[in-house]
Amino acid sequence: MNPFNAQGSRWVEAGYWELGLPFHKMVQADISGRYDHYAQGSGFGRYSPKVGLSFTPVQLFTLRGTFSRGFRVPSFAETNGSNVAYTTYKVTNQNFINQHLNADGTANSYAQSYSLGQNTSGNPNLKPEISTNFTGAAIIRPTDWLNFTFGYYYIKKNNYIAPNPVGATAIANAWLAGQALPAGTSVVPDIIDTQNPNGQVRPYMVNMGYLNTRSLQTDGVDMKINANVRLPGFLHDVRLMSIGQATYVRSYNLTMPDGRVQHWAGTLAPYNAVSASGTPRWRANWSNTFIWKNLAVTPTVYYTSGYKNVAEDTNGPGTRGCEYNLVGYANSPSSQCHIKSFWDVDLNLTYRINDRWRVYTTVYNLLGFRAPADYGTYGSYNYNSAWAEKGAIMRSFQFGVNVTL
Repeated sequence: MNPFNAQGSRWVEAGYWELGLPFHKMVQADISGRYDHYAQGSGFGRYSPKVGLSFTPVQLFTLRGTFSRGFRVPSFAETNGSNVAYTTYKVTNQNFINQHLNADGTANSYAQSYSLGQNTSGNPNLKPEISTNFTGAAIIRPTDWLNFTFGYYYIKKNNYIAPNPVGATAIANAWLAGQALPAGTSVVPDIIDTQNPNGQVRPYMVNMGYLNTRSLQTDGVDMKINANVRLPGFLHDVRLMSIGQATYVRSYNLTMPDGRVQHWAGTLAPYNAVSASGTPRWRANWSNTFIWKNLAVTPTVYYTSGYKNVAEDTNGPGTRGCEYNLVGYANSPSSQCHIKSFWDVDLNLTYRINDRWRVYTTVYNLLGFRAPADYGTYGSYNYNSAWAEKGAIMRSFQFGVNVTL
């Protein structure tokens, strides 16, 4: 387990109001606001408005949008706590490697990948985060049993609170190279290499605190299809309920205090915040439930797009090239630049015995898709458990009974 501690107390007061405005049968508006005040020392207070508007010129078509502001004060962990985590670190400094060689000239175990500590301590001088959010969507209903939704979202957090965005790896690299470290950071040396006691000592722990970056911004597109219809012809007794949805992350950018930008979308970033699960640009799923009398059969397809084996929050801005590949384990090849996409198909069968009893079975990863190799992640061994765990477990089954009392 990673050592963690935090302490503090607050008195919070808040007020909220909301007003619905039916301007016209085609135009509806909703306006609301909230004021939060944090007493006992911090003195933080903020009013956050929200406006929603929908326009339905005809029954087949609706446009809707929302605009809102948000407010988040620093947590106790971010102002007065400590969190120690570990990340896999591979030394790339050639001068260091040359000082830690085996008799045959290869790098010894001291110069191989190992777990680098990262101690993130609280900062009592943090400012609150202020967010701006916008969503817009078009809903199309060509028939009474089918509708489509196409939406756009935009989220920006100013003063976004994060551990020092330079990254533990970049700080450790600078320390080994004898370069100046970012303000507020330091490195604790490891024990010496017993095989080469005169060689340079490697970093054991990187100390870094929370700070306010300039902003975190993301935007993208959501799509959804929903159908509920009886099948034609001799299948008229079968009802189909189909739901498909997909999300595309266009951008996911962190602007650092010095104005440099880290680009996370389509990579393994944010590396440390999400245990190297990354930010695939595309995620989608499509389920189709066929209901015949008391039997329901639901196949569901899942898709997660591939991504680059790099992370700018670890190696610094401008490190999206393949030469900055992340390697999670000592025996992993260093040549991988892209992680492949992953598909999964699950199948569920449910039979309703009566109003109280149902039996079901689920087959996970029905088609036996394998998890793509991911040598950069440290959340699991050489595969990404956040998106592709079913491809490591392979085909599995679940049986059960649901009882309504």
